[in-house]
Amino acid sequence: MAIVIISQVFSRFVLNFSLSWSEEVARYFSIYAVFFGAAIALRYQNLIAVEVLHEFIPIKLAKGLKLVVYIICIFFFTLLYFKGIEMLGQVHLQKSPALQIPMSIPYAAIPIGAVLLILNSFVVIIELFKGVEDNE
Repeated sequence: MAIVIISQVFSRFVLNFSLSWSEEVARYFSIYAVFFGAAIALRYQNLIAVEVLHEFIPIKLAKGLKLVVYIICIFFFTLLYFKGIEMLGQVHLQKSPALQIPMSIPYAAIPIGAVLLILNSFVVIIELFKGVEDNE
């Protein structure tokens, strides 16, 4: 994404012409980066969380609370997956304005990201009960 943006700035201000596709490519890379980054952050338990209650309850109860939270997350990510697949069916015939690629390519970030989030949620749940320490 950075290379595309730097290329756009260089071509616009040094070569005096603008790349018509650069903004679109950077936007699509950004969307994928958000989903992949969220999956990685979830895996290492680095997502923003309110843990006030977690700090004041016994460890076993805190593990149970974390389990409930991750199960709710899995249900949400599953919903996100199915809605993402539904959206792919609606946009697969559309073409992107600059690149003329099927819009299903950028929209595929939703179900791909959802699957990664679901898998990482299961890994965190397994680690929670195997006794792996948090990354704090």
